[in-house]
Amino acid sequence: MRLTLAELADLPLASALIGRDGDIIVSTPEFRGAGPGSVSYRVRGNRLIVADGVDDEVPIAVLNRLLEAMDGTADAMHGTHTFQVRMLAAALRVLAGRSPDTVGTTDYVVDFASEGIRSRSALKVHVADAPPSCVIAPEVVALVLVQLAVNAERHSHATTVTLEPGADVFHVVWQKARGAAGITTSRRHADRRRWGLGFARIAADALGGAVYPPFDRGDGTLASTLEVGLERLALPVAAISGRIVNRATRAWDEETELPPGSCVDGHPRLVTAVEKAVRDPGRIAVVDGWRSRFARDNVWVAIPPNDVSERARDMIDGIAHERALWDGADEPARSRISALASLLGAVLGTPISRVPALAWNERMRQLAGPAGLAMPIPDCRAAGALDPQVVTYLASEIGERFEIDGDGIELRVRSECIDDPIAGLLVRQDRGTILVA
Repeated sequence: MRLTLAELADLPLASALIGRDGDIIVSTPEFRGAGPGSVSYRVRGNRLIVADGVDDEVPIAVLNRLLEAMDGTADAMHGTHTFQVRMLAAALRVLAGRSPDTVGTTDYVVDFASEGIRSRSALKVHVADAPPSCVIAPEVVALVLVQLAVNAERHSHATTVTLEPGADVFHVVWQKARGAAGITTSRRHADRRRWGLGFARIAADALGGAVYPPFDRGDGTLASTLEVGLERLALPVAAISGRIVNRATRAWDEETELPPGSCVDGHPRLVTAVEKAVRDPGRIAVVDGWRSRFARDNVWVAIPPNDVSERARDMIDGIAHERALWDGADEPARSRISALASLLGAVLGTPISRVPALAWNERMRQLAGPAGLAMPIPDCRAAGALDPQVVTYLASEIGERFEIDGDGIELRVRSECIDDPIAGLLVRQDRGTILVA
């Protein structure tokens, strides 16, 4: 679907079309600039910026440190582990809303993907011969292929996959078997249960491409496909006329299974979004995360990108889901990643885990050396204490010393670090300390 400038101005989002020179071509009335939580979509050589309005810098600060930790871990590793961590680091950047900017070849893609498939599954991997060609973000492309292969094993009972690379199209092929289960997903974190294919769609959007579900090739095999370089608008958006979907992007079709010509009556959320927009023309209506606006005889309905909090949850899910890719990292890199994931979860309201005292004492001493902690590590005599990975990270980054108060342990924060966003999550402002036990 191609949108006119007038239609872009009617989108039910705080958004703007930015030209190649960086100037605003057209914007919606709600757009107040691109903040750190904005997401960019490619549109025929230009960019559509969607701002999520976040004004809390703490999640973004922790998110950025997690990305930096992943990059640093990849730089410090060697061999196949480097491939694996670089794939995940690139994937997390895409989930965070960053545009992929690396360049490689199809050979890189199959090397990365082959290692990732072997680490994540019991599949045998074959690679079809093909001349190498240039690829944007080969690490991201590779992890999408890993996910397609793992789904082939899980849902179609595949035992062997063949990677077929091309200039703009990548196929994952396997032998057809009975009993293959259908699967559904969504770009939005709140609308899906699993991580993998949601990531694949978000990644394809960032690459200006599309992921296609398994199809029968007619020779006894099935294939899932990633196509890149389409430069289509990857924002799920539709124009509703009356009760009928008049026009829609392919991304809308993927998310809703309501292509142009469909009646909205069987979709309660969409019906409510249309009715709410019609009652208040020109203004954005919000229904269960969707946005709608009635303008120029159409109701425009958009499924906005994940906000910063949802992207952070996706990153945490991705780190857990793809643990096989980074769990081979040496200390302190491995515990640093775990600690930052826990702290990012704390921003979102998930309590940091605690461990029994004996386990805390042993693990803290294991981590202190690799982390370069010069301060003495006290014995925990309380029932338990904060996750030692988190405590080690905090001590190395912002800590001055541990202080004992009876059975309690506190970490004194260095004065110059009191305003650090990480400190702000846990510090007791009246004392300048973090309660450990």
